[in-house]
Amino acid sequence: MVKEISPKRALGNGRWDRKLKERMVALSKADDYDDAKHEWVATGEVWWEGVGAMPHWCNTPFKCLCGHDIVYHFEIHNTETEVREAVGSDHINSYLILRAIREETGLSDEFITDEMIEEWIEVRVEALKKTVWWRNNGEHFTEMFDAVKDLDLRVNVREDGKYYDSQFREYRPRNFIRKRAEGEFGKPGYKMASIVWRWNHPDNPKAQANRKGWPNNKLYNDLLMFYYTINDAKDWCEKQDKINTDRLVELKNIDDAAIEKRRKFEERKKMVATVQEIQHLPVFVEACEYYDVKPFVPEEGKDAWEVKFLTDIKKRMVDGNVLTEKQAQKLWDVLRTNKAVTVPATEKQKNYLIRLGYEGDIDEITKAEASVAISEIKQERMK
Repeated sequence: MVKEISPKRALGNGRWDRKLKERMVALSKADDYDDAKHEWVATGEVWWEGVGAMPHWCNTPFKCLCGHDIVYHFEIHNTETEVREAVGSDHINSYLILRAIREETGLSDEFITDEMIEEWIEVRVEALKKTVWWRNNGEHFTEMFDAVKDLDLRVNVREDGKYYDSQFREYRPRNFIRKRAEGEFGKPGYKMASIVWRWNHPDNPKAQANRKGWPNNKLYNDLLMFYYTINDAKDWCEKQDKINTDRLVELKNIDDAAIEKRRKFEERKKMVATVQEIQHLPVFVEACEYYDVKPFVPEEGKDAWEVKFLTDIKKRMVDGNVLTEKQAQKLWDVLRTNKAVTVPATEKQKNYLIRLGYEGDIDEITKAEASVAISEIKQERMK
């Protein structure tokens, strides 16, 4: 832990204060401390052994210029003699910092407040602490954070109300990032605040990455817990993903069934409309009666070929063309009836044959035979 630093306006008469005064005078041009102290200024450089190599201005490692043991070394510079030395946090006297702030801001001493002096020190110390922390923990922190950040935004949330999700066509819980922890760390029921929210979420004005530059202990401990129990979070997310996938499959099946039902309905509707239309075509009705079939629609065919065949046959019948025996037989086959093969010819067929001058046996002729005979006589007359 970094010791809290509370700068004082001037050195007193204690042992270490007297020692510092003596050594500052010895390294100054002026022979009197009150004059010599104005030659010195704090540079803002701070060093601790955890940061790296010791800088050249630390002439006596881990010792203040006064001789007292120190941990944090603050550089001071005599602008007259160019001497650079290190003092500890107890001897960062305000007047050393006053000159630094005065030169940085242009303010006179009377306008430089204690708060400004405190801030000057805090900024330097925090920068030091940040450097040390990242050197010691940065690689591990980055590895863990990258591993959990996406899961964190899914798991560390709270529910508040519901909303209708148009994609899944159902009401679902409305989730928000959990910004405050619930329960006690390390105990059952503990719900941590979002790690991403606290560290670097763009909507968080107090994100530690921007304000502090390194995570506080609570955030770091939560990150460790989440990282080492990451499989629990992955399992939970996989279950939620499966629920979502199954729901989408279910909805697709429902949609496909609805489409198929609609298609069949439209087919039936079209067939009924076609049948109704046929019923108003006397020529086709008469032709169907002649071949002893019910009025049909091409859609009654069981495949594309039969639909095409029935379409062609219907056109021939409406146009008044006589079907060949092969065509008539196929029509009966497609319409699932073979009655005409053995059923006697109708009286209409027989009378028509007589008018055409047919000389065969009229009494025993079948529908199929009558159809063929009619076709042959007509073709013969056309020669």
